[in-house]
Amino acid sequence: MKPQQNRSEVVAPSSNEEIVALAEETLQAWERMRKGAKRLMRMYPVRVCGYCPEIHVGPQGHKAQSGAHKHQQRNGQHGWQSTILDDLIPPRFVWHVPDVNGPPLERELKDFYGKAPAVVELCIQAGADLPEQYKSTMQLDVGIPSTMKEDEMVV
Repeated sequence: MKPQQNRSEVVAPSSNEEIVALAEETLQAWERMRKGAKRLMRMYPVRVCGYCPEIHVGPQGHKAQSGAHKHQQRNGQHGWQSTILDDLIPPRFVWHVPDVNGPPLERELKDFYGKAPAVVELCIQAGADLPEQYKSTMQLDVGIPSTMKEDEMVV
């Protein structure tokens, strides 16, 4: 087993160019990992339980009973179903903040903020170019009302 690195051994990028390059490289790795997992899911059957977070990779979901409370109405049996990539690699979505130094997010205006997986938002904030597949979810072309009165006037 490989020894774990100390935090002190990790060297942070020193220049803005290094930060942007690291962000671009991270986004490419994220997309490559998702694409590779999707291809493997076509080759090997993957099932997810509809009642608990358990995932099964192989020809058929097992019949072992689950201790989860949600399974009690099914006599403890899992409810196996086909899975999608987000079941295997669940993205943690965060609100897209156009200006990190701007005003804080307001809960009432959350419909005007875009969402993206946290790793994508991190890379965008670091200066990476936004991948095409995330442009629609990040709502970059939507104006955010500055007051609640302005929000009420939006049709």
